[in-house]
Amino acid sequence: MTTGTLALLILAAIALQVLMAAGLGLYRRRRQVALEPSPPAVQATDNPVPGTHAWEGLRNFVVERRVFEDTQQTVCSFYLRPEDGQPLPPFQPGQYLTFELAIPAAADNTLEKVVRCYSLSERPREDYYRVSIKRVPAPPDRPELPSGRSSNYFHDHVQAGDRLQVRAPAGHFYLDDGTQPIVLIGGGIGITPMLSILNSVLETG
Repeated sequence: MTTGTLALLILAAIALQVLMAAGLGLYRRRRQVALEPSPPAVQATDNPVPGTHAWEGLRNFVVERRVFEDTQQTVCSFYLRPEDGQPLPPFQPGQYLTFELAIPAAADNTLEKVVRCYSLSERPREDYYRVSIKRVPAPPDRPELPSGRSSNYFHDHVQAGDRLQVRAPAGHFYLDDGTQPIVLIGGGIGITPMLSILNSVLETG
């Protein structure tokens, strides 16, 4: 037997071993996947509270009241109750609501759909949600630029008794219940999710 023939036999034996190992590994992976339980169904919202069922799509809410939070009236809290009167599902402290607004266009006053998200600023309750919205003016050094459409719409047009269309609470920024102690850091209107977390911690002790 020549040296070349012997080398070919050795290479063939190595290739056969590699194929057998790969086949065995594939078989084991398929068997493991088959034995694993199926993943749970995806909920209607991002990170819902376990065991609860948030609604799908838009739900009508009525503005129960509005309260200014500062003397300059730049931040206003809106208390929202569900129009159908059903209890509200809890949410993860730190999450937000999504609003679908019909805002008059500046050019011809026709209604334009505007979607905006605002953090919940209160702990979970069964009877109402609260969002606290800061009016956003044009930049002081650029007065020709438009002011915030949705924030000014809330401040100037949304009154007690008005109806708003809202999507269920969502968002990936929320309190991890197993983390104690916690440190909350926020600036400006960015403290709204921190208020929700803080009030929730105080409620649960």
